Amino acid sequence: MPELPDLLSITQHLQRRILNRRIVSATIHQPVAIRNLLGEPPEDALRDLFFTRIDFHGPFLRLTLSSTVEIVVHLMLAGRIQHQVKGDHPLGFKIIALKLDDGTWLNICDEQKMAKIYILHPGDYTPIPGFNEQGIDIRSPGFTEDVLRQLAKQHSRKQVRVFINDHTILSSIGNAYADEILFAAKIHPKTIVASLSPAELQGLYRAIGEVIEDGIRHVAGAGQPIHLKVRDHMKVRNRQGLACPVCGTKIRREGVRGYDVFFCPACQPVRRKVFIDWSKPPGGENSAGA
Repeated sequence: MPELPDLLSITQHLQRRILNRRIVSATIHQPVAIRNLLGEPPEDALRDLFFTRIDFHGPFLRLTLSSTVEIVVHLMLAGRIQHQVKGDHPLGFKIIALKLDDGTWLNICDEQKMAKIYILHPGDYTPIPGFNEQGIDIRSPGFTEDVLRQLAKQHSRKQVRVFINDHTILSSIGNAYADEILFAAKIHPKTIVASLSPAELQGLYRAIGEVIEDGIRHVAGAGQPIHLKVRDHMKVRNRQGLACPVCGTKIRREGVRGYDVFFCPACQPVRRKVFIDWSKPPGGENSAGA
């Protein structure tokens, strides 16, 4: 799923390339992925409208058209957005394709058919699950260390990985950057929030800012098309079995609430009983309770 650094890159790219461009035509390829709340076919409703604002809110990309219509996109796990220019091959598995007045195309695609596109009037976001429930923007001035401490008190019984990955609390940290943040903060993903010391909460707050900003720099500097995810700067995410870049210990993978998480068992030592003791060498793992 595109995460905050990816969405910022996508937004900035589209602001430079399609802002004030007119939609010549709209072609719907997967109607099941579209929630049209306008009362008229989107092919008709979108034609001749101009892109007047492009931004994002949590995991949602928001495209405002002539101040009368908005397209809100949740790309989910495998959704991709492509600004197709002359010479580009269009991506497959299109949901919707918008032809623009400069001859380029804006394609929204998803081979897993999980992405959702909402076409609606601006400001009425109630039909979009999760849109109005976003927590504090982690890049806003309002997100301070004191605010994180207050939120930690309110959600003290959660595992820390669940806590920072909950978009109703922090908007927004995805799975990949959650792993990287906890690695930078040297906190095991299954640590209970209540057990974090003041120094660890301070380190967690610092890691959130530093890891996200580092991700923004890497994604921007990679120069890749916006439909590609940049992940080569990740230190633990999807690196199971590889050496930790800090200590050389093998990166491990565990499950937290149905999601894969990646961590270094030496840099992020467990502090409570878990099913597998990852501190043991391969072949020496033992069961230690649920």
